[in-house]
Amino acid sequence: MAHTVVPELARLCENRFASLGDAVRSLLDMLERQLPPGRVIFGELNYNTDEYRVLDARGEGVSALAAGTRLPLREAFCIHMANGDAPPLIGRASQDEVYAQLELCRSGGVQSYVAAPVELADGTCVGCVSAMSAEPDRYDEGDRALLTIAARVLAYEWEHVTREGELRRLAQLQRDLSGDPLTGLPLRDVFLDALDREWHLTERGITESYVLALQPRGVEAARATSGDAVADLLLQNTAEVISRAVRRSDIAGRVGAAVFGVILVGCKGIEGAEAFRARLEASFERVMSQRPEDVTLLCGIERLSDADSALAALGRAEDALGAEPVGAAG
Repeated sequence: MAHTVVPELARLCENRFASLGDAVRSLLDMLERQLPPGRVIFGELNYNTDEYRVLDARGEGVSALAAGTRLPLREAFCIHMANGDAPPLIGRASQDEVYAQLELCRSGGVQSYVAAPVELADGTCVGCVSAMSAEPDRYDEGDRALLTIAARVLAYEWEHVTREGELRRLAQLQRDLSGDPLTGLPLRDVFLDALDREWHLTERGITESYVLALQPRGVEAARATSGDAVADLLLQNTAEVISRAVRRSDIAGRVGAAVFGVILVGCKGIEGAEAFRARLEASFERVMSQRPEDVTLLCGIERLSDADSALAALGRAEDALGAEPVGAAG
C-alpha cells in the first residue's frame, strides 16, 4: 500500500457523502487507484433472500461480477470470509478447501482474493468490500488494511443512511396515522403494521427493539363508580404520560380498550427497556397522585427477536400484564 493513500483516505473520511451510493463510488474509485490491477467490488449480503448482490464494481477481470450480479450466499467468496470459514487474504484460492469449491474460482479463474466485512455496530455483517484477480499472489496485508478502513467508512455511512431513513419513515408514519379520537394515538391495526416492520428489521439484525403493553388497571372500576367522563380522563392522562416518555424514534398506540402499546426502536437491551419502564413509573405516579381514583399501571415487556411474529410479541407482552405494578395512585 503506497504512502500516498493516507492523505487520500483522510480526505474521504472528512467528506459528508450525499448518499450511500456516493460513498461507495468514491471509495471504489480510490481502491481501484491504490490496489494492484484486478476487480474491486462492494456487495451486499441479504440473509432474508439468501443472496449476495454486487452493488458496484471497478477494475478489470472477473467480469462475471458486474454491478447488479446476484449469487446465492453460499457461492459468494465474502460470506465464507465473513463467517470465518475461509481466510480474508489468499494468493492461491484454487488451493483453499473452501474457495476452490466456488463456481467463481472454478470457472471464473479467481486466484487472489482480499476482503473486509462491512460490519455494523451490533456485529451484523451487511456487506463486503473485496478485490479479486485471476493472477496469484496479487494482494498483501497492506491491501487488506486499506480495505478494512474502506469497509469501516462504508459501515458508518450504511448506519447513518439507515438511521436517517428510519427517522423519516417514522415521522411520516406519525403524520399519516389515523389516531384514536380519545387519546390521539394510533389504533391497534396501525400499531401492528408498525410493529411488523420493526419485527422484520430485528430479524435482519438491523435493530434490537422491544414492545411494551401498558394497562392502567382500575379504569373500569372508575367508570362504574364515577362515570365515563372520569374513566376517559384517566385514559387520556395515561396516553399523555406515554407520549411524553417515548423518544422521537419510538412508536406508541392504543391497542385495546384500556391497553396501550409502545415500540422501543433500537433499544439497548433489556436494561434500556427497564429504564424506560422506570421513567414511565415515575411520571405516571406524579400525574395520578392528584386523582382520587385508585389506578395502577401494569407493564409487560417483550423483545421482538424472541417472538415468531410481531403479533406474537405483542401477545406475550399483553399476557405479562398484571405480573408487577409499574406505578400506583390513590
